[in-house]
Amino acid sequence: MDDFTLARRYLFRGKAKHVSFIGLVSCLGIAIGVAAVIIALSIFNGVDGGLMERIMRFKPHLTVESDKEETLKQVRDTVATYPEVTTASLSLQTQVFAKFKDTIVPLIVKGVELDRQKDFFGRYILSEAGPDGFYMGRDLVRRYGIKNMIEFYPLQKKLELKTKLLRGIFRVGLYDVDNFYLITGLKEAKELSPNYSLVLELQIKDPYAVNRIKDKIKAQFDDAYVSTWIDSNQALFATLKMEKFAMYLILGLIVLVASFNMFAMMTVKVVEKTRDIGVMKALGYTRSRVMRVFALQGLTIGLLGTGLGLGLGLGVCYWLKKYPFIKMPVEIFFNDYLPVVVDRFDVITVCLVALVITFIASLFPAMRASHLETCEALRYE
Repeated sequence: MDDFTLARRYLFRGKAKHVSFIGLVSCLGIAIGVAAVIIALSIFNGVDGGLMERIMRFKPHLTVESDKEETLKQVRDTVATYPEVTTASLSLQTQVFAKFKDTIVPLIVKGVELDRQKDFFGRYILSEAGPDGFYMGRDLVRRYGIKNMIEFYPLQKKLELKTKLLRGIFRVGLYDVDNFYLITGLKEAKELSPNYSLVLELQIKDPYAVNRIKDKIKAQFDDAYVSTWIDSNQALFATLKMEKFAMYLILGLIVLVASFNMFAMMTVKVVEKTRDIGVMKALGYTRSRVMRVFALQGLTIGLLGTGLGLGLGLGVCYWLKKYPFIKMPVEIFFNDYLPVVVDRFDVITVCLVALVITFIASLFPAMRASHLETCEALRYE
């Protein structure tokens, strides 16, 4: 009889029923631990990935700043020839105080070169109303019931109520942009107020290759300040990285605690099979072979628990993804419902770690079984 068949018989045909119950509990504990880790990491990946995608949806990948507009124009004309750059346009930002009946709401006005951002900003435009005025977010229009114009006070020393037509409606999918931004042409934005900031915004094909473009620009224009979307979100990246490490640690401990049940089960199994161990050694079984028989029992439980946990975890993730019902505050997470993204690397890592932990937990009872003396084992009962 081979070692695996003997290990399987010992595992599923124990004399004491409580040992089988402990084995079932051990298997379920590992399954629940693995499923919990997979579900938690998939939710974290969904929140993390969705956040990164939406951050880059409207924000520039790379920003060039200078106190001279001519310098920005020179940089724009130069980088427009880079094959990696998809969009290069000047952008102006100022503020106005919109008047809705008796309510004053501060809004951000962003002036852009609409002809250069046709492919970038144009994809978010839902409808056009005219050739002049502000593009307004759909949520802003709905919230305040804007019909065809907006009243506002520009950012000037002397407040003067002005009006602008509704040029069109857009929806980016970002709470702050759709609720607090007004988009217009660069020239029209300059006429609103002398108080504004002017920068050059770039969109590139590979957002994660921004540092190479940054170095290239700085080498040609040393008087320009260049920053990337990675630079402006370093605190967020550090926080997400720390949270994911803490999640791995905490959820790993769940699997470790579950493996203690298996350790207890295997210890009881060794005590139950003490006489059988003596018979095995009398028949010529070596210590390593006895150890292998009992270690295979632990590995079998680990495989069953991990497989069950894998199926349960992926099943719950699929269900949450297909039937989203857990609502989230959109102004914080940029999603209406809990996002779920299953990462293959995370799943493989969780399964391998679970198998290693359960196998190690089974080694100590197996070593104890292999070191039992033949005479003492046969006298046990």
